[in-house]
Amino acid sequence: MQVPENEYMADVVIVGGGFGAVASALALLERGLRVVMTDEFHWIGGQATSQALCVMDEFYDPVGETQMNARYANFRERLRNYYRENFKLSPLGESQLHLCAGNAACTPVTAESHVALKVIMDMLAPGLEKGLLTILPRFKPVTAERDQDRVISIDCESLDEPARIVRLKGDFFLDGTETGDTYPLLDLDYGLGEEAKETFGEKHAPEKANKNAIQSFTYCIAVEFVPGGNFTIDKPQDYELLRDTQPFGYGNLGAREAEPGTFFELQFSKVTGQRIVPFWYYRCLVDDKNFDDPALATSRAVINVSSNDYREGGFVDNPEGHKHLEQARKLSLAYLYWLQTEAPRDDGGFGYPEIRPMPEATGTPDGIAQAPYVREGRRLRACEVVVEDDLSTEFNQTARARQFPNSVGIGAYMIDIHNRSAGGGGLVQMTRPYQIPLGALVSPDLKNFAVANKGIGVTQISNGAYRLHNTEWAIGEAAGELAAYCLEEKPSHPHLKGKQLFAFQRRLLEVGIPLYWYEDLPTNHPAFEAAQLLALTGIWPGNPHHLRVDLPQSCCRHRPMMLKVLESVKKAGKDLTVLRDINTINHGSRKVDLMHQMLCLMDRIGWPEAAIERKWPDYQDADHDVQDPALLW
Repeated sequence: MQVPENEYMADVVIVGGGFGAVASALALLERGLRVVMTDEFHWIGGQATSQALCVMDEFYDPVGETQMNARYANFRERLRNYYRENFKLSPLGESQLHLCAGNAACTPVTAESHVALKVIMDMLAPGLEKGLLTILPRFKPVTAERDQDRVISIDCESLDEPARIVRLKGDFFLDGTETGDTYPLLDLDYGLGEEAKETFGEKHAPEKANKNAIQSFTYCIAVEFVPGGNFTIDKPQDYELLRDTQPFGYGNLGAREAEPGTFFELQFSKVTGQRIVPFWYYRCLVDDKNFDDPALATSRAVINVSSNDYREGGFVDNPEGHKHLEQARKLSLAYLYWLQTEAPRDDGGFGYPEIRPMPEATGTPDGIAQAPYVREGRRLRACEVVVEDDLSTEFNQTARARQFPNSVGIGAYMIDIHNRSAGGGGLVQMTRPYQIPLGALVSPDLKNFAVANKGIGVTQISNGAYRLHNTEWAIGEAAGELAAYCLEEKPSHPHLKGKQLFAFQRRLLEVGIPLYWYEDLPTNHPAFEAAQLLALTGIWPGNPHHLRVDLPQSCCRHRPMMLKVLESVKKAGKDLTVLRDINTINHGSRKVDLMHQMLCLMDRIGWPEAAIERKWPDYQDADHDVQDPALLW
């Protein structure tokens, strides 16, 4: 990585090299813009690299293998291809259409963190080779200059040479840090810890705010299992205290007190019938059953469970924060020691000395991640704040969460709040597949600034759904595209509306960023842009009862809704009667073909103003699917 001069100028400055920041950089570099990116740690990539957590946390359904940004899909496939191309797969591994190297319980894609770093650097290599990208590792922001509603510069201090300061100047600035480090420097309002119920009206918020009630964070541990080996580490200081107060255990998914689960063996509850996931396969990175290669003869995993979640105190805006970081790292070492010496073995003994820490996977001497996995940092008080009611199934009875007309990306995960410091417990709520509103990425106070990581306009509760890999990537990629758009089009503020929002969303769709939830509409489908845009504008929204656009179905199947849509467009001053007649006469015409025709025709004759301004009438209660077979003829 390049060594910086004392001052650097770029089109876009990205402060912090988190997972979302990487997506921002890729978007900007593909637009030919000059980018400088800093990071506090040796490795950029956040969750996937320096935090040693390259297990892509995402709902198995509806995300699957289609509903994600095209660049994110490329990153996932590159991870898979690394193992396909560098190691011999076993027949079991070869038989997987979508290889999951670790056969993990919680994700369809896994990789070791040093592999994720290599993939990221390979993706950024063209920008580095052209001189468009400069990466400044081991730099942390310390001061910022702001002129009213514009950021002028941000100064970063070297963590290896404390007296060395680098000044970064740019036309647009993105915060790609894990904890919103630029917010206090830029005098931006932000949230931290629990918000009071009265602040956003959330049902599960406490009566009183508590900025110290912050989700636990974790120093992940990269390990491999070497049969017959003994890699027991030295007993950590205060081991017994940490073991007994945490306390330590496996915490298998699906386990109960009477059925605690095992280390390696899959079990099923005799009471509930549900699976009890083996401890090792919760976040297994490489399963040796997938490979027939002496160079990859062991199974490897990352340990990130409740037993090494640190919940004694946060480190953000805390003068004693460094002590909590040190104690959290010590906790993970103590848990590793417990696994090696006291954990109940499947064969009846105690301790698995065969567990070897993997420094090569973390870039540290002990196999503990460089950086803590941060579930919660500062949250920008943005132009728009997503709240619990926007996501939770309790408040959203249809197939999708609240619809944001200014969507810049999608995500899907439950609200998952881990135990909080200051005595706060956890919280789990199921959600509907949701969108990322543009307003959550930008501050009302600044015209050349956006958030490229998880610290967007969310509450502590809604943050529990927006903090995962695929959503963080989508946030970052949208922020990068937004910065590029603002530099080209120079809007009065990045909180775009009307025609500017319409144009920006089309740019996002063109590069394969889904903005509306259709689980059966891949980004490379010819009608992707049409179906997405018609739904976003309200002209032809998706069925409220499911997430499908129903790609193969005929217009006959959807005739009542088709006629309603085309009549609404005609009333709005754009006559598409020719499409109505052709697609009513022709029994073989397809719904998505009609959508594509509508896009092409309205691009020629103009889009209805009500659609561009997002004032289209709501027909959520319309009959989207024909139930009477007679109407198919």
